[in-house]
Amino acid sequence: MGWWKDLSKNSISGLIVALVTGSGGLAVVVWLWRYIKQIYHWLVSIMAHPVTIPVWGITILSAILLALVPVITHIMSRNNEKEASAQTGTFLDYTNDTIFGMNVSWRWIKPYGNKNYTLNSIEVRCPECSGILSEYSDSDRYNRYVYPLIKCGFHDCGWHIAREFERISYRDMDYKLTQEIDRRCYQRFGK
Repeated sequence: MGWWKDLSKNSISGLIVALVTGSGGLAVVVWLWRYIKQIYHWLVSIMAHPVTIPVWGITILSAILLALVPVITHIMSRNNEKEASAQTGTFLDYTNDTIFGMNVSWRWIKPYGNKNYTLNSIEVRCPECSGILSEYSDSDRYNRYVYPLIKCGFHDCGWHIAREFERISYRDMDYKLTQEIDRRCYQRFGK
C-alpha cells in the first residue's frame, strides 16, 4: 500500500498547486479587468471608425502589404541565419589553432570540379617566437639522426617539441595534424 500513499501524496500536492496557480491567475484577471475592458473598448472603437479611403486605394494598399510581408519575413530570417552562423561560425572560419603545443595555421580550398573543401598549406610555427618549425634531417656520424627532428628555425629559441613527437618526421607530423584538424572540425561543426 506504499504506492497508494505516494500516489495520493503526489496527486494531492499537484491539486493544491493547480488550485493556487489557477486562483492566482484568476485574481490577476479580476484585478486587471478594468484595464482589459478599456483596451477592448479602444480596439472596438478603432475597428468601427469610419474610413474615407476609396476601394481602389484599399485594394492597392492591400496588394502592397501582401507583397511586403514575404519580403520582410525573408529578410528577417536571413538576418537570423547570419546571426546564428556568426555566433557558431563555420569550419571555413576555423583556420588556426594550437595543436600538439605548436601554432598551426592552414587554408581551406575547393579543388576545381569538386564540391568538398580540403585542407591546404598547413604551416607549423613555434609557440614562443612564432618562427617556422622545420625538419632537421641532418645525420650525425654513422647515419645516426640528431633528435628531435622538428625544431624551431629561429636562432636562440629554446623551444623543444614534446617528447612523444621527437622522432616524427615533418611529413608524418603533417599527417597527424591533418587528422587532428579533421577531428576538431567534426567536434565543433559536424554535429
